[in-house]
Amino acid sequence: MTTKHHITLSLMCLMALAAGAQEWVSGGLRYRVIGDDEAAVAPWVEAGHSRYADVVIVPETVYYDGLNYRITTIADSAFYNSSITELQLPNSITHIGRWAMADAFDLHSVTLPLYLDQVSEGMMAGTDITSIFIPEGVTRIDDSAFEDCNRLHTLFLPSTLLEMGDYAFDGCHSLFEVYSTSTCPPVWMGDDAMPAVNGVDLVLPDDRAVARWRADSLWGDHTRYSVWLSDQVAPTFDLNHEQWSDHWTSVELGRELAYRVYGEDGYLMAMTTADHYYLPVSDHPAEYVIVPTDGITDCDDVTPVTVNAPMAPADEMLAEKTHPLIHVVNGTLHIEGDNHGTWTTIYDMYGRLYYERKSNDGQIVTLDRNRVYIVVVGDYVKKVVL
Repeated sequence: MTTKHHITLSLMCLMALAAGAQEWVSGGLRYRVIGDDEAAVAPWVEAGHSRYADVVIVPETVYYDGLNYRITTIADSAFYNSSITELQLPNSITHIGRWAMADAFDLHSVTLPLYLDQVSEGMMAGTDITSIFIPEGVTRIDDSAFEDCNRLHTLFLPSTLLEMGDYAFDGCHSLFEVYSTSTCPPVWMGDDAMPAVNGVDLVLPDDRAVARWRADSLWGDHTRYSVWLSDQVAPTFDLNHEQWSDHWTSVELGRELAYRVYGEDGYLMAMTTADHYYLPVSDHPAEYVIVPTDGITDCDDVTPVTVNAPMAPADEMLAEKTHPLIHVVNGTLHIEGDNHGTWTTIYDMYGRLYYERKSNDGQIVTLDRNRVYIVVVGDYVKKVVL
């Protein structure tokens, strides 16, 4: 079965419904308010094409109109048919909508959040991913979630997985290894979850799991699956890292296994099969530990690699804060740059105060047009004409 992702009409309807919702653009992403202090990454479509492209790193919080919003959701079809190549999602996200990344044909590298609730219908259908780590806590992989991911070869399943929907991995002809930490195999809901998939090695944590998977009427089909006990993880790898932008350091990972990423205090930040993991650049040197794993056992014969995130020079950080980009587009004032915590005040040419609140990236839409304004962000001043 091939569900060629009939979502264009649905996407248009969703965009129409969202038209009345409060939305703004900041840092190359479009956001939508979905609660008192929560926001979602929303579709950003202009002239029939998604504006999203290249590497996308979603932050945990974003500041807008005087409030800090926690990013908890990727909206339905948010990155649909976009040109993104890598996607890193924060652990603040618990829900990813239907068809969220579908037909993003260049997308080959994804890090999912640790607290995801489920893998939604068509979530990554048609993408170019080669491996994916489904986090613990996910109980269902919904219909067509990875349909037509024809380069997908390695899949890591959590112990919490109970169900796999119709055609979840239809067209994944390159799939040849599945690692699972579950003693009991997930149930297929309805039709075949993996039609035309053959010659797959199932790697499991212990003898009891091996016995149960082999006894299952679906997963125990020896013409399609071979069941194995997990072996020692002993990869040979080197991690290279470099400052990728003012805010992120890019760590080049190996491509054969998954990785656990630990933060400064030893907390688990991510589990990923991505080609790169992007570590935040803070105002002090920070150490992160990256450990190879197959999801079942971690590597214990290779010393975990410690990565030092470089410190952003103080003068660069100050310059970025006090020298925002202030400009007008189609009669709307835009303020861009990491100016959070400073104040924005706007006066007319006669010195009358029109606007005053803490600075944010995005749009200010409450100003009358055809007037001259003096915009002050921190100690930076600019005159604009709307």
